[in-house]
Amino acid sequence: MGITIEGLFKHYGKKRGIIDINLQFPKGGLTAIVGPSGCGKTTLLRTLAGFLTADEGRISFGPRDVTHTSPQQRKAAMVFQHYALWPHMSVFDNVAYGLKLQKIPAKDRETRVREVLERVEIDTSDMTSRYPQQYSGGQQQRIALARALVVQPEVLLLDEPLSNLDAKVRQRLRIGIRSIQQSFGITAVYVTHDQEEALSMADYVIVMNEGRVEQAGTPEEIYQQPSTYFTAQFLGESHTISLYYKGSIQKLVIRSGDAKVEPILEGNQNKRQIREGQEHVWEEDEHFVLDGVIRQYLFMGSYYRYMVEIGGQPIFVDDDLFLEMGPCTVKVPKAKAYWFNVDHS
Repeated sequence: MGITIEGLFKHYGKKRGIIDINLQFPKGGLTAIVGPSGCGKTTLLRTLAGFLTADEGRISFGPRDVTHTSPQQRKAAMVFQHYALWPHMSVFDNVAYGLKLQKIPAKDRETRVREVLERVEIDTSDMTSRYPQQYSGGQQQRIALARALVVQPEVLLLDEPLSNLDAKVRQRLRIGIRSIQQSFGITAVYVTHDQEEALSMADYVIVMNEGRVEQAGTPEEIYQQPSTYFTAQFLGESHTISLYYKGSIQKLVIRSGDAKVEPILEGNQNKRQIREGQEHVWEEDEHFVLDGVIRQYLFMGSYYRYMVEIGGQPIFVDDDLFLEMGPCTVKVPKAKAYWFNVDHS
C-alpha cells in the first residue's frame, strides 16, 4: 500500500521538527528521505512509525488513517541504525519474537523464521544456538531486517540501517535490501544522510532541509534537475562560486565530475575578449567557460582532482589527465551548470 501525508507538523516545544509535510510515497516502492543532520528526516520517519505523535496533519497507509493509532496497529516494522537485537536471545528467538507476540503456532513460527533468514542469506542450521554477538555487523543488520520482515508488515521503515558498516559491506547490503524489498513488493521508507545511498537504492527521493521538503522526485529528477540552490549543492560533490551573470551576482553550482579543465597555452592568455562585468565567465555553444588558475592537485587513483581558483574562489574539478599548475579554463556543460540568484537561494 502507498503512504499519504497531508499537512504534517511536529513540534519540540518552540522548535519545529517537521513543517507542513505533504507527500505521497509510491505503493510497493522504496522512498529515500535524505538530508543533513537535524533536517527532520528521522522525526518524519518516527512519526510515520507512531513513535512520535503528529501535532497537526494526517497520515494514511493506503485507505487507513493511522494518524492517531499505536505503532502496533499500523502494521509497520522498523529497522534501526543500531540493530536493536537482544544479546541474550538466539538468532531464532530474536527473529521469532514478533510472531510469538502475534500468537503464531510454534511450527509455523519456525517455518517463517527459517524462510526469511534464508532470504537474507543467514545460515539457519544453527539459528537456535547462535547469538547476535557471534555475527559480523553486516550479518546482524540482515538478522534485524529478517525480524522486521517475518511479521509481514504492510510498511517497512528503515532508519539509517547501514551507517555503522564499512564501505564494502554497505555496498553489498544496499543491493541486498533493495532486492529483498522488491521481491516482497513491500512499501519501504528509507532514511539516510548518504546521498549516494539514496540515489542508488530508491524509486523516489525526498530531500529535506530545516524541517521542510526541499524537493521530491525520482533520483534522476532530483540529481539532474535540482529546483533549489540547497538541492543542487547538497547532491553530488558540488562547489559554489559567485559570479556576475545576466545582470546580477548569481551562484553557480558545479559538480566536480561534470566540468572539464584545460590549460591555457603560453601566448594565448590574452586572446579572449571578456566583456566588462562578466568576471571570468562567458558562453560557448554548449558550455559556460570560466577563466581560472590551477593552484593544487591530488592524485585520486583513477583520476586527478584539481583545485582551481576562479575570481579568487576555489572549486575542485576532476580530470583523467595530468595538468601542470597555472592558467586554465574550466568548461561546464550548460545542462549541468546550475545558476541561482543570490537573493532567492
